[in-house]
Amino acid sequence: MSQGSIKRLNYLMVFVKLFADRFGLTEKQAFNYLDAHKGFDFVDRHYEAIHTLDFSYAIADVQEVCRANGGAL
Repeated sequence: MSQGSIKRLNYLMVFVKLFADRFGLTEKQAFNYLDAHKGFDFVDRHYEAIHTLDFSYAIADVQEVCRANGGAL
């Protein structure tokens, strides 16, 4: 696995944890929510920009993407 892939994976792991904490979910629930409502797709497509943001801004952006794809959080 390349160094870039490892950094991206680490970012996603922290993102899921902080997303779960923000919305009172377990990490598994947060993972499933992000997967079902295209949050992961958004982060993957925009990783180069989103990983430079403070996590609170990144979470808010992904929350909006999930809402636009049927999410209720």
